[in-house]
Amino acid sequence: MSLLRRTGKPRIAGVDAARGLALLGMMATHIVPLAAQDATGGYAPTWAAEWFAGRASALFAILAGVGLALATGGARATGSLAGARRAVVVRAVIVAGIGLACGMLDTNVAVILTHYGLLFLAAVPFLGARPRTLAAWAAGWLVLSPIVLYAAVPFLAARISPYDVGGSPVFTDLARPATLAADLLATGYYPVIVWVGFLLVGLWAGRLDLSRPPLALALAVGGAGLAVAAEAASRWLLALPGAASALTAAAGLDDARFALALETGYYFGPVVESPWWFALAAPHTSAPLDVLHVSGAALATLGTCQLAALGLTALLGRYGEALLWPLAGAGSITLTLYVAHLIALNVFSDVTTAMPRLELYTWFAAGCLLAGVAVRFFGVRGPLEALVHRAASGAGRLGVKA
Repeated sequence: MSLLRRTGKPRIAGVDAARGLALLGMMATHIVPLAAQDATGGYAPTWAAEWFAGRASALFAILAGVGLALATGGARATGSLAGARRAVVVRAVIVAGIGLACGMLDTNVAVILTHYGLLFLAAVPFLGARPRTLAAWAAGWLVLSPIVLYAAVPFLAARISPYDVGGSPVFTDLARPATLAADLLATGYYPVIVWVGFLLVGLWAGRLDLSRPPLALALAVGGAGLAVAAEAASRWLLALPGAASALTAAAGLDDARFALALETGYYFGPVVESPWWFALAAPHTSAPLDVLHVSGAALATLGTCQLAALGLTALLGRYGEALLWPLAGAGSITLTLYVAHLIALNVFSDVTTAMPRLELYTWFAAGCLLAGVAVRFFGVRGPLEALVHRAASGAGRLGVKA
């Protein structure tokens, strides 16, 4: 039987479109430099940094939470909670294993899939929670977890050597469990201590009735407001006397590199050991204002994509839905496309290394969109999605009487 199984229940086009944007954004940050030399000889952030750095991966994580909520009933959760939990555990193990395998590729990409596996495991206790409970947990986690991270990183660095794996986690890192655990939870590129908050935001959003236009509008407007407010608060705090100088001294940066780091996340490391770290909203700092900013941007993207999908369908019917095929189709097979782009960067490195970055990204993006059209036209899952679905569904049915 082919792994390219036909899809089951109808998908939510706006969610898939947002997931497609997240995929294209992450590919942009992997392929296009985040900084480029300008006319003055200095370095300035590129469009990939300004649009996607930090935001695309957080959107990806939040949409993973949305996907888990939808897979367990969405706004009307039904079925066996025990079965759903078994299915999520199996999904987590498979995705983490794929991540460890992808970490072995020579791509210079911080592979996120192993962290995803841990996030799925962290979601298990929350699968039966109501939206109001999830909202409270998500808000508390986003605000408090950066404080825990700020304390945890120097604590772990003083007690574990090395305190990170020095790249993407791979299978051999299982032989040094303390280092691997420290990296995944706190000292690595995607600290799970903080990123659980993104998954909880997604679980909350996925438990809402996303088919209602007013709710999608509220997500778009509220998310945009949160993103703008967090960024504005960071700019105001960093403009206070002594803030920038304290951060540059703590991070060992000059003024030019500090300005670049605020847009790209370069140079800051896991945390900057200064109280002014809490004023940062720079990508991948995991500071409070950073996680609030990217969470707001993700909710705004989700709401906007869902509004667009609802509007196109209402105005043009199935033709409107077909307009979203490239993006939504790509978003329905993100695991397959994410892994495929890593393999391509590795296997064809002799060709891709010499190509202009924008041209290379254009080819990758076009390939993803064409694949999206194909899976929508034929109504199939991607091969990795089908594999994960089959294994998770089988685990979910264990113990269920015929």
